[in-house]
Amino acid sequence: MEINYKPSNLVFEKGSVILAGAGPGCLKQVTLKVYVAIKQADVIIYDSLVNEELLKNTKKTAIKIFGGKTKNKRACSQSEINEWMVDHAKKNNKVLRLKGGDPSFFSRGSQEIEFLKKKQIKYKIFSGITSSQPAINKTNISFFNQNGVCNFITGHRRINNRSISLDLKKIVGNEGRIIIYMGVSQIKKISSDLIEMGVDRKTKVFIVSNASMNSERVFQSSLYEVEKTINQNNILPPSIIVIN
Repeated sequence: MEINYKPSNLVFEKGSVILAGAGPGCLKQVTLKVYVAIKQADVIIYDSLVNEELLKNTKKTAIKIFGGKTKNKRACSQSEINEWMVDHAKKNNKVLRLKGGDPSFFSRGSQEIEFLKKKQIKYKIFSGITSSQPAINKTNISFFNQNGVCNFITGHRRINNRSISLDLKKIVGNEGRIIIYMGVSQIKKISSDLIEMGVDRKTKVFIVSNASMNSERVFQSSLYEVEKTINQNNILPPSIIVIN
């Protein structure tokens, strides 16, 4: 089957917003629709997980706004991002909200959609490859274990909030594989809580750092020693942690 997909085939309306996923980081894993949207956008609001090499493909006149965060510090608030999207769309611009991975995976995409609906701004969603996909490929296992269950959770805590809110009892109860996004900073609490709830301390754990990138690293550990493995190897975000 021949694929006939040209930039003109993509309808990016003026005065609208596209929420798009830039993939896990590797430029080869950006979808064609997202790539074309990047080339057409008048305004791009992007987060810290977007490969900045990708932004070299924008129009010369495109306005680029960083809407992400550095370690423990936000460059802006979610409400500011919401207002930027609406303000620029009301100026009849093609606004691209560009997120790492997929815009529907732990990225506050639903909050942004609700705000756009409230302000009566037209929007579309362009999916992206989420980082657990290339990460799982590197572990030689599948998303699902023998029970046919998989749990996607976020270990990320809100800035200035010392606790995370996860119902680990329900997760342990379904005996599925656990795939953790943004869990490096909270792995000590997560692993100790799981062990306390009866998960075998020798349970195999994979950590995939910078999945899909040239700097990608893969480590294997146990639930009991995963924090030690992370600290000894100076593993930093973005990383996917797979509890097998």
